[in-house]
Amino acid sequence: MPPTRSARRLPALYAAVGAGIGTLLPYLVLYLTSRDLTATGAGLVIGLMSGVGVVAIPLWGRLADGDLGLVRTLRLSLVLAAVAAVALLAAGRTVPAIVLCALLLAAARAPGEALSDALTVDVLGDTADYGRIRMWASVGFAVAVGLWGWALGHTGLGLILLAYPAALLVAVLSTRGISVATPVPRPGPPEGGTAVRSRPLTPQVLVLLAGVLVFGVAMATTFTVLPLRIVDVGGAVLVVGASSVVGAAAEIPLMHRSADLARRHGPRAIVLLGGLMFAVALVLYGTVSSPWGLVAASAVRGGGYALVYVGLVVRVRAAFPPGQQARSQALLQTLLMGVGPVAGASLGGLGYTHLPAAVLFCLAAVAALGGALAAAGPTTPGTPRGGPPEGTASRASGRTSRTGRAG
Repeated sequence: MPPTRSARRLPALYAAVGAGIGTLLPYLVLYLTSRDLTATGAGLVIGLMSGVGVVAIPLWGRLADGDLGLVRTLRLSLVLAAVAAVALLAAGRTVPAIVLCALLLAAARAPGEALSDALTVDVLGDTADYGRIRMWASVGFAVAVGLWGWALGHTGLGLILLAYPAALLVAVLSTRGISVATPVPRPGPPEGGTAVRSRPLTPQVLVLLAGVLVFGVAMATTFTVLPLRIVDVGGAVLVVGASSVVGAAAEIPLMHRSADLARRHGPRAIVLLGGLMFAVALVLYGTVSSPWGLVAASAVRGGGYALVYVGLVVRVRAAFPPGQQARSQALLQTLLMGVGPVAGASLGGLGYTHLPAAVLFCLAAVAALGGALAAAGPTTPGTPRGGPPEGTASRASGRTSRTGRAG
């Protein structure tokens, strides 16, 4: 079946969202330390930002599943994040103002990826092509990080907070004309009743979510301090950007092939393989002392992250019923990019100050692999290995397209 107009717009949305992330997150710790914060202080601010995201993402998810709808909620988040980024730049070196604006930015930008993912699986109707759509975020991220690494090396870190809102405004424009689907009403208890709540709270789902949390802590710990590690072994800001570019570029082919891998081996297998690759990369981060060697290790990390992320989105989608898809993806992002980084960013800053790099990164590698094992689960729920993507058949019967456009 040829892609709908809505589906054709999704790559542009992801590319813009990825570009925004690429202009901000790899350099945020450097921006904060350039404003006279210590490494520990910058890590604590980033941890506080993640804490705000923990509170904000479920609220945004509830808005999206309610009357406001997915597309309008996503647009509102993007616009508010753009405004908050400009306010953070205007805060200058005043630490209380920096902290306040950073927290406002965190609250506004928190649901961007979760709502984009929920919108994508809603528009596509199944998860078969999710990886091929999601890879455009990696493309946008890689291009933005590369360009901005070069630009920041020749100008100043303040440009971070000008490029970020520009990318978000492009993302807003890319949502125009997207049509979404809604679950068909079913008889039985209303949403929030026993019949709807029983499935998400099964022990298998709780173990899945616990694994997501542990993996998120490990990922945030290393992501926060990797720029400092690169600089400490003699790398420049350009090398920091190169590590992110290489990591994002490595995500692209694996995300593109993720549907085929999932059909052959199931989402569980791709989560396990991705977790192993990610753990190997973290060990290399702690043991390699060459800046460009760290860049090379980022290729392994990027491939591992791509497989873990796609597998988690598919597994979480299958674990929650129709009508809760925005909230389910918001929960995934809350744990992976919210609760995990609250601990991970702070632990990263403290650990890098007081532990040898090899010890810190190897401990994170153990946590990442353990989290992936838990999230993968003992068996793959849904259809057997080699069959249709997880959750496709059960959702197809409960959906209908709306003729009206969200834009």
